[in-house]
Amino acid sequence: FDYNNPNVRSFIEFLKDFSERAEIFSAGHSVYTSNDGQFRIDYLDRIVNRATGQPLATPARISQDKGVIEVSKSHFLKYTVPQRMAILLHEISHFYLNDKMEDEVEASLNALKIYLGLGYPRIDAQLAFLQVFAGTPSELNKRRYQILDKYIRDFDNNKKV
Repeated sequence: FDYNNPNVRSFIEFLKDFSERAEIFSAGHSVYTSNDGQFRIDYLDRIVNRATGQPLATPARISQDKGVIEVSKSHFLKYTVPQRMAILLHEISHFYLNDKMEDEVEASLNALKIYLGLGYPRIDAQLAFLQVFAGTPSELNKRRYQILDKYIRDFDNNKKV
């Protein structure tokens, strides 16, 4: 990633600030925007299925049409600051970095590239993904975790990733 790119720098600073202050921010239907107004988080008590109104197990999601991130405060507070960063970087990657917006693995790998490049702890990234996947266990999520774990190990072994 190019930290000198003003968009990348803006969303990293915005996500860091939100991750660090999530506990003191109000939820409900609060809206938080980056200083440049380009990025937005809607902080909700819980994220719900738009069709049924039922609560979802996800800590965050991003809209495919506007790139607005929704964050569930009830889920988000269970994570450490680095874990929150991993989750938010994953979400923002869908809209702003992915070649294929809906590709979960691509979003996770893009997030890890930034997350690890910023020096965040590997264990927190692994635990964040494991906790999210625990809410929706499947063979797909098992395979996703194996890909992400290999990426982290390769990064640590200074292999080109």
